[in-house]
Amino acid sequence: MLLLFASCENYVDVNEDQSNSPEFAAISPNQMLAGAINNFTSHQVITLATFGNRLTYVWGLNSGFTSTDAAYTYAFSSGDYTGNFETAYLFAANFQDILNKKDAYPGYENHFAIAKLFKVMSMDYITALYGDVPYSEAFRREIKSPKYDDDKIIIAGLFKELDEAKAYFNTPNAIPLDKEDIVFGGDISKWKKFLNTVELRLILRLSKTTDASLIALRNSRIASLTKDFITEDVRVNPGFFDGVVAQRSPTYRAYGLNEAKSDWTSANRANAAGDFIADILNGELSDANINSTGIVDPRRARMFTLVGGKVLGNVQGIFPLTAISRVSATYIGRVGSGSDQNGIEKDAFLMLAAESHFLQAEAIERGYITGSALASFNAGIKASFDFYSTPWGTLNSTSFPPINTTGLSSYLTAISGKNGLDYTGSTDKINAIITQKYLALAEWSGIELYIDQLRTGFPNTPLPVGASQSKRPNRLIYPSSEYSTNSANTPTVTNADLFSVNSKTPYYLQ
Repeated sequence: MLLLFASCENYVDVNEDQSNSPEFAAISPNQMLAGAINNFTSHQVITLATFGNRLTYVWGLNSGFTSTDAAYTYAFSSGDYTGNFETAYLFAANFQDILNKKDAYPGYENHFAIAKLFKVMSMDYITALYGDVPYSEAFRREIKSPKYDDDKIIIAGLFKELDEAKAYFNTPNAIPLDKEDIVFGGDISKWKKFLNTVELRLILRLSKTTDASLIALRNSRIASLTKDFITEDVRVNPGFFDGVVAQRSPTYRAYGLNEAKSDWTSANRANAAGDFIADILNGELSDANINSTGIVDPRRARMFTLVGGKVLGNVQGIFPLTAISRVSATYIGRVGSGSDQNGIEKDAFLMLAAESHFLQAEAIERGYITGSALASFNAGIKASFDFYSTPWGTLNSTSFPPINTTGLSSYLTAISGKNGLDYTGSTDKINAIITQKYLALAEWSGIELYIDQLRTGFPNTPLPVGASQSKRPNRLIYPSSEYSTNSANTPTVTNADLFSVNSKTPYYLQ
């Protein structure tokens, strides 16, 4: 793995379009793939997750910190969360660079399939956050000011690109994947399952739509969906090690110790548990949608640090004066003997197995696919407990005791009949599915929590104290860079446009 970093030194952490390199023509798809995957993963688990965790009340502020972050004030501008657009396009372009090698490097169909899949995931998040965006002209270098495409057309195009990825994977005698596959180690069958799961995720994006063309698209994709989904946590690790900061695991890099390992990063000190999720985990929430009264979640100490024996959350919009629960050592990876090394080398996660199970549970509940929604629901909870019971690095079952044995059975017994936590005991089954998915994916995949909340209304979290709007934002404003360099094509979006359903609202909410 060290050789991978050495041989791809300029491409593991790509900060510009790879085609800008003077050696671009000589770089083969296999040399480009690991860097592109690694960058997308870091973007997902840091930039996208941070935004989602704040918007869905997973995170608040720790004591000693104040903030004018739009996630807490709801006063958004073209300068807020610009990485969700600018960085996202940069990394999507890295995958397009690989696809542009098709004629010069025949035989790399497996690599092209993966590049297609990641390009789809990149564009999925961009459209979910911004609606109409450049797509058909976005990756054509000769076009300096690409047009904005209707996001309803883009989503159809993304499904088509998934079909193209499937065809690539099924190409006979394609060059096998090698060390550049930093996800599944060359196992094509797992890549196909992951692709199917991503497709199911896109189908469920369309669960709320009332647009006739999108309903027809959804129904056609349900009919053709291959119902063979991922059953394991999707891990990424190109060989994280204690070199420069960029070569460390992304969660440790952002939320662990600084470069010198002499102090916590500012992100670690600033981010704390939100009081909404804290109340669920402590067994102290009872409202019309969720009743967690008396149920202490065994996962809570592996999600956040405990203060006074419980998760102490921040009320968003209020600046706390006393210590609040911070992100946990488990989240950072900094646990056990050799704790820093454990955190530095820990896998990053593209998708948790729990997400796959909850996607299936929701799809079954909605009648999209057949099966037992209850069984998939319980499998999702179990997968989450398994995730928080799995050691890494120098850890073992003694230094990292599992919580998935008696803890899981006790939890399932405790939630029985509890609205919002138990499938059978909930009046709205989608509420229970999305709430348990929220608990399973909290911190790790915040962007999915945000999209789910807008799409389903669950969980129904409070608004930040002092928020300038009475609803959650449906999208973001295009970055100022677009208004300055592509002004003729970039739609005008105001802060007010974010809080109503209108022509500028992303497709999945129309």
